[in-house]
Amino acid sequence: MGSKSKNASVKRTPEKISTDKTGASTAQHASNGNGSSPSNSETLRNLYVSLLRCRLQEEQISESSDLAAKYDFVVGYEAVAVAAAAALAAGDTICASPRDLAALVAAGASSRSLRSSDFCSCDGASLLGFTSLSEEPFYAGTGIALAHKLAKKQRVVIAVGIEETSQEGRSEALKLAGSGKLPVVYVIKNGSDGAAYAPHLKPVSLLARAGGFPGVIVDGQDVVAVWRVAQESVHRARNSGGPTLIDCRMEATRDPLAHMEHYLRKRSLWDEAWREKVAEQIRAELQATAGVVPEGTRFP
Repeated sequence: MGSKSKNASVKRTPEKISTDKTGASTAQHASNGNGSSPSNSETLRNLYVSLLRCRLQEEQISESSDLAAKYDFVVGYEAVAVAAAAALAAGDTICASPRDLAALVAAGASSRSLRSSDFCSCDGASLLGFTSLSEEPFYAGTGIALAHKLAKKQRVVIAVGIEETSQEGRSEALKLAGSGKLPVVYVIKNGSDGAAYAPHLKPVSLLARAGGFPGVIVDGQDVVAVWRVAQESVHRARNSGGPTLIDCRMEATRDPLAHMEHYLRKRSLWDEAWREKVAEQIRAELQATAGVVPEGTRFP
C-alpha cells in the first residue's frame, strides 16, 4: 500500500466544519455559497457512491504490489477527492500528484488507465480535467488558474496537496493567487489529529493570511462537510472572489464510508439492498475496465 498522505476570515481563527455537528456554523457556511446544499437524496447518495467507487478501486489496486507501489493512498482518506470532484463542473480541473489514486478515480480514471504504464494515457479527463505537472500541485494549480484568469474563462482549479510538503515553499504561489484573485481552491490533506491539531493550525492559517484570502478547517473524513466548503469556495472563485485554502484534518481511525452511511441512516435514506446492488455494479465495471469480466456478467 502506498504511503500516508498526510471560515473563517483570515482575520479570525479558522473554524472547523463537520456534519457531526449540524449546528448553525455548518448551516450558515453552506448558505453563504451559491444557495445550494446537499439536502436531496440524490446528491447525498451520489457522494456515497463516489466514496464506495474509490474504496473498491483501492482494494483492486492493492491486490497488485506493483500498482500499490505506484500510487499513494490511505484507505479512509477518500472523502477529500470525492468532495472536490463533486464541487466542480465541466471545464474545471483537479490538480494533484500523479500518485494520488483517490483524485484520479474521482476525476473519472478507469481501472484500465490506472494500470497503464504510461500516465499520459490515463483517461482521467473523461469527466473532469486532471492535471499533474509535478508532485507539488499547488504550483501547477496556480499556473492553470492564472491562465484561466487571463483568458477570462469562468473555470476553477482545485489543487490537492499534502500537509507534509514545505509550507514555506508554497507561499509564493499562494501570494500570487491571492493578489490576482485567481480562481483556485487549495486543499491540504492534513494527517495531523488529536493533540497535533494546534501545532499545525498556525502555519496553515499563516499560508492563507499571507495570500490574503480565507482559510477553512474541515473534517476531512466527512464528505458532506468537505463538499459544502468546497462548493462554496468554488462558487466564490468562479465569481472573481479569489482563492480559498481548505485544511482537511484526517484521522487514520475514522472511515468516511461508515460516517456517510450513518449520515444517510439518520435521514432515512439508507437501503442495504441498494448499497449491495451499487457495490456489485461498481465491482463489475472495475473488473471489465481492467480487462477481467466475470462469467455471466451482462452490460447494456
